[in-house]
Amino acid sequence: MKIKFLLFALLTIIAFNLHAQHKFQPFEQLIGKWKGSGNGFSNNTSTIESSFQFTLNQQYIEVKNQAVFQPTEKYSQGEVHQDWGLISFDKQRKIFIFRQFHIEGFVNQYILNQEVSTPNKLVFETEVIENFVPGGKARWTIVINNENAIETIFDLQMPGKEFVCYGTNKLERIH
Repeated sequence: MKIKFLLFALLTIIAFNLHAQHKFQPFEQLIGKWKGSGNGFSNNTSTIESSFQFTLNQQYIEVKNQAVFQPTEKYSQGEVHQDWGLISFDKQRKIFIFRQFHIEGFVNQYILNQEVSTPNKLVFETEVIENFVPGGKARWTIVINNENAIETIFDLQMPGKEFVCYGTNKLERIH
């Protein structure tokens, strides 16, 4: 009886993990740690560290980013940007949502734009941004070049204007 229970429990755990991984299939290639360089944000360069990890019983993907910007005339010590977020799947709307919290106080709630995303290009567009210009929007694009190289592009749109690229990053897998 104990063996049947243990076998049932093991099969349940395996099935649950397979379901969680299948649910997040568009993001499988991103799971891991990444490092690279960035350019943008007033033509400044940076070093970037990012990670994508399953969390909370594989119900979410935790996303962490840190960019260390080189010193400039305005910021003689350089700058550090950090953001943290979670990707989830909204079963009712049948869309992926990325909630991202920035060290500067911005909170972005993105949805994955399924119309323009492909297996090698994931495009998130904001539904809501807290603590930003009213009516402003953001777009975060992840281009998967191969299993060990990605690029990210961050665009902003001010009210009544077109999207403008504020930064690009090139990252390589380190784990």
